[in-house]
Amino acid sequence: MSRHSKNNTATHHFTYREKVAAGHGTLKRRYGKDSQLAFGCCCLCLKPILEKEEPLASPCGYMYCKGCIYANLLAQKQQIKLDVAAYEAQEEGKLAKEDAEVLAAERKLLESTLGVNRQVDFIKSVDERAHLQLSSKIDLETTAEKAKEMQRTSFWVPGFTPSAEVVLAKPDEFTKDPMSGKALKLKQLMPVHLKRSDKETKGESVVMCAVSNKAITHQMAVLLRPSGHVVMESLLKDMVLPTMTCPISGLKLRSQKDIVHLQAGGSSFSAHSTVEAKKYRPSMT
Repeated sequence: MSRHSKNNTATHHFTYREKVAAGHGTLKRRYGKDSQLAFGCCCLCLKPILEKEEPLASPCGYMYCKGCIYANLLAQKQQIKLDVAAYEAQEEGKLAKEDAEVLAAERKLLESTLGVNRQVDFIKSVDERAHLQLSSKIDLETTAEKAKEMQRTSFWVPGFTPSAEVVLAKPDEFTKDPMSGKALKLKQLMPVHLKRSDKETKGESVVMCAVSNKAITHQMAVLLRPSGHVVMESLLKDMVLPTMTCPISGLKLRSQKDIVHLQAGGSSFSAHSTVEAKKYRPSMT
């Protein structure tokens, strides 16, 4: 028979195993190779970009199919128009409400200044008031007063629950990069010439460096903007920067802005990039 002190919750402190079993602490999981985007794939449709699909790259180094990024930017523009129209309608409603409040305040001040006499019910006896209420078909005044009083006191009733006013923030009037979230215009997209291998690996052809003809999987690569060729970053210092020309086409690079660092593909090694997902849960001290 096992000792009672070895059972769960038998000790005076909460052990690590008991904390995990109770759902406390941060969960960590590492992404696998199959859940990461390979180099040369569209960040929207997640498929390898072929040359006929006219691959484009954003200034942040993300690659897209021409059709995918065009459709995304068009959808953003349409949504921006709707958001701007809703925001303008909200502002017009605020101005109209403020004008109505100003007019009501002026009217009230004018009535109090001029001493406008309102109709006063001079019914003195309770019997006469009750007789009038019974003679009328519907006691509108009493019903309205009851509803107003219930709305004031019984706020938990679904019909009388106050609703918070929806306030729209001023929308951004520019399209954004779907991946980085930074401002992106159509004219900022750069064409990319992806050189793919003839041999297929696991049913897919890999992108190759335009200079060394080596496969680019998880290595860092750069895009030479004037020519659109993709070169490994390890060759940049020796073959591009000394002459500031493209080794393939010979086109001149005007500045460092013509060298765009592309986003690297994912690998199965956790030390290569941030491939660890975290889920924060309540912690115990």
